[in-house]
Amino acid sequence: MKTLVIPQPYQPEEVIFPDRMDEIGALRVLAWRHEPGADPAFFTKQSWIEPLDETAFHWIIRDQDRVVASARMSLHPTIEEAPYANLLPASCRAVLAGQTIASFNRLVVDPQFRGLGLSKRLDQARLQMAARHQVGRVVTSTQLAFRVNSLLKLGFSPFCELRNVPERPEWPLFFMEYNLHNRPADASATEHNR
Repeated sequence: MKTLVIPQPYQPEEVIFPDRMDEIGALRVLAWRHEPGADPAFFTKQSWIEPLDETAFHWIIRDQDRVVASARMSLHPTIEEAPYANLLPASCRAVLAGQTIASFNRLVVDPQFRGLGLSKRLDQARLQMAARHQVGRVVTSTQLAFRVNSLLKLGFSPFCELRNVPERPEWPLFFMEYNLHNRPADASATEHNR
């Protein structure tokens, strides 16, 4: 007798570029266009796809067949190649020098699906992928206080505060890091299941 596995709702699925990128790009614009402080000129386009998308890992969460959340993780041989790293002061870049970096970026959730823990599920999937690739450090950045708090709960630490990013030029950008080297072998799985 075969066991039927019924997927839990709203589980992250990894997708490979270019699969679902049209939907992901449109969701990025939809999710950010009307946020407080968003630069209206930046979000005049219908889709937000970048060259980094071609080589990054991507996850989506679907409601039926509609993409309602997505996230990206990219691997970089040096911190200088990570998104927004050019805005970091030299002293911050020096701490991360000489190691492969995983960068979490472009996390978006459809406004109608916020508050369901989708961001956390996408973060957990990305942390697991970073661990599988034996990356020592994960970096990410956010301009949202609630997002800083959720990252802190996952084990991220504040790293540096930046200014003047294109999407929201008037808001500070909080650069955060997660050190996988300082985690016991089974800690990331335990943390992810909380």
